[in-house]
Amino acid sequence: MTSSATHDLDRPETYSSFDSSGIRERLRKLPVHCEDAWRVSQTVPLPADPPPVKHVVIGGMGGSAIAGDFTADLAATQGTVPISVVRDLKLPFALDHNSLFIACSYSGETRETLSMFHQALAAGSQVIVISSGGRLTEEAESRGIPIFRVDAPGEPRNATTYSLLLLLGILHRLGIVRTGDEVVRASADDLRNRIAQLEEGVPTGDNPAKLLAAELKDKLILVYGGGLFTGMARRWKTQFNENAKVWAFFETIPELLHNSVESFGTAQELGENLMVLLLQPSVPDGGANAHFQVASQHLDGNGVPNRILQGETANPLSQLLTMLLLGDYVSYYLAMLRGVDPSATPTLQAAKEDLAGLLTKDEV
Repeated sequence: MTSSATHDLDRPETYSSFDSSGIRERLRKLPVHCEDAWRVSQTVPLPADPPPVKHVVIGGMGGSAIAGDFTADLAATQGTVPISVVRDLKLPFALDHNSLFIACSYSGETRETLSMFHQALAAGSQVIVISSGGRLTEEAESRGIPIFRVDAPGEPRNATTYSLLLLLGILHRLGIVRTGDEVVRASADDLRNRIAQLEEGVPTGDNPAKLLAAELKDKLILVYGGGLFTGMARRWKTQFNENAKVWAFFETIPELLHNSVESFGTAQELGENLMVLLLQPSVPDGGANAHFQVASQHLDGNGVPNRILQGETANPLSQLLTMLLLGDYVSYYLAMLRGVDPSATPTLQAAKEDLAGLLTKDEV
């Protein structure tokens, strides 16, 4: 099915035809995933009296790494110890006993994560594993390393919220990121309220996610995010790529005001095929708001179509989760409009197989 076809988002047969794995049902379960993951995060034993943690490193790829991005963005609002997210075969800096390395891999078979896991062990770092199984879990068990299991069936990218709440729960217990039971309960309730506004049974005219998906059809999508939504811009971009199978790119604010803004004047060369989405957290910081205001002003001034999507609650965790939910629904509905299965990723799987044929076992 090509993108020239358009399917009715208010007809049940659209979903039965293209959503083969039931992503829509898993979207409705996100609040339960958050609550379950938080509960698990509080029960797995951690080492007694560990050395003080001066640097947290989260190693992962794809949706597992994005959970790390969200954790780092949330921690940045609290001024905690540095949290780095690494997506690579090799760690770019030295670790020691005052470092905490969290290996985050849904499958437990991600080559890059396994490679970083081995490097962290060799460096004498404290290590924790977040996974649903695989080689990573087997190796962690054999070494007595704490394992926090992801119990969220489906595509790895749909387990991002589960991994996020595990990460936050671990770091809360270690005194690194403040979260707490009440914050998690309130955030899950906000998710439930938002799902009631966005799920497929809500008609297009009353459904912000369906309306935005229709607006994005046949567009080249650029996603801008900053502050609490720095990692969110990447998440929206990757969901458009994987779910809707469309080209999309992301940039961060304020950085783009120091380079990309210069190209805004040439956007008309792309015709009507461009849409910029600005993901703006709800923050009291006037300086951050000013960056978004200037970006939007220059987009408008150069005739570049754009939309500002604002965080809606005072609770930072709730802002993260509800903005993630909106992006997931928009990319899902865009897949339905295009007549493609959002769960299938054949090219991604082929790329992984090609990579496996080129990398040697020693590189893992």
